[in-house]
Amino acid sequence: MNGRGQGALQLAAKAWYAPVLVGQWAFTAYILYAYLWPALFGDFAAWNGHISNAYQPGETLGNSAVAAHVFLAIAIHLLGPLQLVPSVRARAPGFHRWNGRLFIFAVTVAIVSGAYMLVVRDIGSIFLKSGFILQAVFIAWFAVLAVKNAMARDFATHMRWATRLFLAASAVWFFRVIIMVWFVTTGGVGINTSDGTGPFIDAMSLIQFLPLVIYETYWRVRDGGGVLSRGAMAVFLWIAAAAMVVGVLLATFGMWFPVLG
Repeated sequence: MNGRGQGALQLAAKAWYAPVLVGQWAFTAYILYAYLWPALFGDFAAWNGHISNAYQPGETLGNSAVAAHVFLAIAIHLLGPLQLVPSVRARAPGFHRWNGRLFIFAVTVAIVSGAYMLVVRDIGSIFLKSGFILQAVFIAWFAVLAVKNAMARDFATHMRWATRLFLAASAVWFFRVIIMVWFVTTGGVGINTSDGTGPFIDAMSLIQFLPLVIYETYWRVRDGGGVLSRGAMAVFLWIAAAAMVVGVLLATFGMWFPVLG
């Protein structure tokens, strides 16, 4: 395998991932502020300002599903990104193993509770629901292979499947970031701002998996590409990293914490 250009490509990949990690922590802060804080004071109705029909008085099972889905997202987006940081894996292997188990448990329960929410609550269009089903398939598929390869001690293959799992589980996060970039660059074409619907929102049921496509392309270019293709991929990743920074800032100050913007 020709290693020329790999260093630049790997550096670009790290540059793309850095705002993802920081942005997921910002999203975690939003979850704590929007859901955990009101729950501590018994104001569960405040959740409806962030997810339509999230809380309905008297529906214990449905409300519990929403709570599980939301609060497990804290583990997914706070601790999950650390699984992909090489220094964490090298210096704290025990933490990496247990955090990985927690991550898989959290995404599994979150998917099950999310599926229940889609059935019993009127959340999202048929396109978004289809995207959620696809996400659930990806998560189950990737989780099984990540665990299988870890148990076989094939850690290189394990990390590829674990990264795919992280990207699939983070689809809802990418959804928000991509929408903010789209809204600013196009003025919101295909988005009905009055109710958050529209053809672009429907298209996001597939576009939210774009990072998975980028990841697959990255590995094929890294392992089998030439100098020119690796250079082109590195340039693309730097551009994507810049877009990610913009998207994270827009989502943080325009969607999650607009009062700070």
